[in-house]
Amino acid sequence: MFTVGLEIEINGGHDHDKLKNHPLIAGYCTDGSLYHRDGLEYQTDILFTTDFDAINELVESIHCYGDEPERAGGHMHVRRTRRQTPSRWYWALKGLSDRQARNLNMRHTYYNRWCELRHGDYSGKGTAVNNTHAGTIELRTFARWDDTTATRLAVALEWAHHMWRYFESHELYQLKTADIMRESARSAYSTPRTTPAMRLATSRKED
Repeated sequence: MFTVGLEIEINGGHDHDKLKNHPLIAGYCTDGSLYHRDGLEYQTDILFTTDFDAINELVESIHCYGDEPERAGGHMHVRRTRRQTPSRWYWALKGLSDRQARNLNMRHTYYNRWCELRHGDYSGKGTAVNNTHAGTIELRTFARWDDTTATRLAVALEWAHHMWRYFESHELYQLKTADIMRESARSAYSTPRTTPAMRLATSRKED
């Protein structure tokens, strides 16, 4: 079953209590990349497809009061399985045009200080695909999640879910890099917004 987690960094003043006490937020901490004295990083709980609407509503409600909100990021963690490999996710990102990446709130195509797309290098805080977590693969390319980017979150989650299912449906070494890049680009254009009922039915099939 597809699951995902988000890191929601906020580099500025915001409603701390609302986020700290929200049922989808599992924890929070300071982060060295956030210069504002009120900046914090929040980690969501494990999210299922049935949580997509709720996390979108939360992100829509986040407003940052600060001079450099763009310093924050919004890393995404997708569930690791045997068929989910960092190289597959590398080629998924590689297949996106700059316009597609921006529409998904990704920044590896235009500002990659914290998320350079490097083939074969999948560790550390400077790469777009981080393979150092035991249970997830981290996609570090995403920019901040707040009321200015909330419209892109639903599309980004749908894209990640689609690509995760695509990888799960193909055994290792069955996909060529061109196949992955083509599917990623196609799904970035055509992956539909799903309803809660549709996502529940899909999650049952993935069990």
